[in-house]
Amino acid sequence: MINIGDTVKVHYTGKYEDGTVFDSTAASGPILFTIGDEMMIEGFENAVRQMQIGEKKTVKLAPAQAYGEYDPALIYTIKKDEFFKDKEIKTGDSIQIPVEDSVFTLTVVSIDGNEVKLDGNPEMAGRTVIFDIELLDIMEGSPEGDDAFDDDGEFSGEY
Repeated sequence: MINIGDTVKVHYTGKYEDGTVFDSTAASGPILFTIGDEMMIEGFENAVRQMQIGEKKTVKLAPAQAYGEYDPALIYTIKKDEFFKDKEIKTGDSIQIPVEDSVFTLTVVSIDGNEVKLDGNPEMAGRTVIFDIELLDIMEGSPEGDDAFDDDGEFSGEY
């Protein structure tokens, strides 16, 4: 069983229900992540935790386990001349607003004269996604430094 704090090495392909691929490690090589560090979405991490080295699995994740439900409260309508002044904007542009220790990203959904509609939902909010996952390696516990895996991405056994 894989535990919180273990580092795993996986290959994956993420796609929508219609089969359109939105992300894959096929070209770039496998990724490493530590269970519990919130680098990966909840449903993906939970699926990996149930796997054994060498196992391949396909999981279908509802929005709640993936990128969240679509929230209509995150749609904002603002006045273009008040917020953007003379800045040129177009539908599809991303606008980043600093908030506390983070950045809130809004997407320009529509522009109608001086009225601009912005959407603060993540691009994939409300979407069911499918991941094909292959677990390649597990390193129990947290590594000491960056040398737990060698140059080829193999676990070196050093903690």
